[in-house]
Amino acid sequence: MRDLAPLIARTQEHGKAMGPATPIEALIRIEGDSWMFERADPSALAAARHRIVVHENGAPLSLGGCTDMTTALDVARKMAEVDGRVVLIQNL
Repeated sequence: MRDLAPLIARTQEHGKAMGPATPIEALIRIEGDSWMFERADPSALAAARHRIVVHENGAPLSLGGCTDMTTALDVARKMAEVDGRVVLIQNL
């Protein structure tokens, strides 16, 4: 657990900075030793208006979606401040 402490702290810091989230069902979740494949709720996906994208190993990686530009800007700004990453906000 000591090795994971920095990761846990950073995750909690990001979560607080991003504010309240709208839950979207996972496409994959793990229960015990089994991987459970699911589909996202179409209404939750339809509400997303902006996609957050970063480059990972030279390829675009979509991190998620936001329902409004203010939230998308807050997420991008925090990622730039904390991780030093360039973040693309893509209209959907």
